[in-house]
Amino acid sequence: MPRLPPTLFWQARRLISPLAPLILPVCRDLETTSNELRWIRDHVKSHPSPIPSKLRIWQLVDKRSNGTPLQYVLGTQPFGSLEILCRKGVLIPRHCTESYTLYLSTLISSSSPSPIKVLDLCTGTGCIPLLLTFLLPSATATAIDTSPISISLAKQNFLHNFSSLPPSSNMTFTQNDIFSPLSLPSSPDILTANPPYISSSLFQSTQTTRSVRHFEPKLALVPGDHLKQKAIEYNCRLEDVFYARILEIAREIAAKRVLLEVAGWEQAVRVVEMIEGKEYGTVGIWKDEVYGATHIVEETQIGRRKIKVIGEGEARAVYLSRI
Repeated sequence: MPRLPPTLFWQARRLISPLAPLILPVCRDLETTSNELRWIRDHVKSHPSPIPSKLRIWQLVDKRSNGTPLQYVLGTQPFGSLEILCRKGVLIPRHCTESYTLYLSTLISSSSPSPIKVLDLCTGTGCIPLLLTFLLPSATATAIDTSPISISLAKQNFLHNFSSLPPSSNMTFTQNDIFSPLSLPSSPDILTANPPYISSSLFQSTQTTRSVRHFEPKLALVPGDHLKQKAIEYNCRLEDVFYARILEIAREIAAKRVLLEVAGWEQAVRVVEMIEGKEYGTVGIWKDEVYGATHIVEETQIGRRKIKVIGEGEARAVYLSRI
């Protein structure tokens, strides 16, 4: 990462705040620095404490200056109409995940009868099923994760959001390993998953930001070495092993739709190639910005399949539908 010029630190101090130079190295530009300082001040103002406000602001700025993600510093991340609680040990929701979840809700609401069954694997904060149940009031959701920390936080997020929002239908959170025998609802209208999908080498490379490597849970990002035998059995790369298992689950429970987050185009292609025969009539690839950019459509060929690619940015999700 290139070093910042000394003049930028001087501008940050003069134009923004004496605190601005502390977080400039992690923010990298003046606009982001200004925004983050404003959000920190707003957070302190909206969360009263016996600790003096100036001291609390300095404490949060100091924490952010060490590289701690802003979402962990503030404890929340907006996600659609929801406020998702964020804690160390649980993956931070991304904007691209929000975008495809919003778009998915429009597809389901326009084509599915009520009630709607949602199954979310590797749920993390629970952001995907929570937003879907908020946007689709008739939905019931089952959310599964192997991490007890994630399941605990997902339950907190349910209580945090649905105490003041329209009442949700039944939502179940279960700690389980998807590679173990599972008892799952049959024929869900949608199976969603944002599984670990990064290779160990990519995780250690400069393509993965220092903030992610040092502060976010590797368990949620990189499939563990204990799954190498499973990858051999599925005849796939280790970073793709969760997709092979999830597609197996989707076949077993006859999921009507499947939406899987991926790391980029090459992985999206490999996931599409895992799909057997004609089990899904519609197969698509969605990019980072799909919600609000559905007018941007390309068509490509993967094997014998014609695939619609929707949105702007990098390939971010593979969408399958029997309907």
